[in-house]
Amino acid sequence: MGIPEHYSRDIPSRCQTLIDNLWPSVKRGFSGDRAFGGPLSTTFLLALATPMIVLPTERILKLLERRPGQVGDEREVDPELDQRIAKAFSPGVTFGVAPFRRGGRWSYVANWERFNIARDWPQELLHSLAEPEAAKSADEAPAKQIIFDLRNALAHGGVAYLDAEGRQTQGEAAMLAFAAAARSGRSALNILRVSEDDFLLFLQSWAQWLAKPRIRRILNQMDPLAA
Repeated sequence: MGIPEHYSRDIPSRCQTLIDNLWPSVKRGFSGDRAFGGPLSTTFLLALATPMIVLPTERILKLLERRPGQVGDEREVDPELDQRIAKAFSPGVTFGVAPFRRGGRWSYVANWERFNIARDWPQELLHSLAEPEAAKSADEAPAKQIIFDLRNALAHGGVAYLDAEGRQTQGEAAMLAFAAAARSGRSALNILRVSEDDFLLFLQSWAQWLAKPRIRRILNQMDPLAA
């Protein structure tokens, strides 16, 4: 296996290749899955989603805010990708029109009073996530905020499994909820909700979008007229 040239671009692409090739087998399940109540498809998806979101956020997106002390800076490795990320996450670009956004409904509730995410989530919050206003809030939220919240939730374990009705479940998950510390203060949380199927499509779109500069260069090397 070749060493990644650019972690923020190449690791998401590699993880997505694993998802594309292994997802059907994981969904069918393996013999040891019975100990966990069924196929480990959601576990598999979250395990690969974490580096897919965390690495680009840490190595490029956070650096757009000129944060000091960042030891992983990949912006000069692929300037074209750096420019595309800067444009996609510039002020005024909402999640609903972000270039990596694919169809499907996301819900978003910002600045919810902090609670212990390791226990039952508030019923009022779960009901709020099902309201049309929460879907509108997701589309209208800054694209950068949504990705920052996903990164925070995945990196710190702020994840809950929900059933098809948006309720917490110990059975098979149909939806995922992500809780992130609100950047406006330590006393609040931002909450995202999305179906597992739509999250799968989002990861695919995200990885493809990040990989575009590299793919274009490969095509140019093979045939200058291809691009």
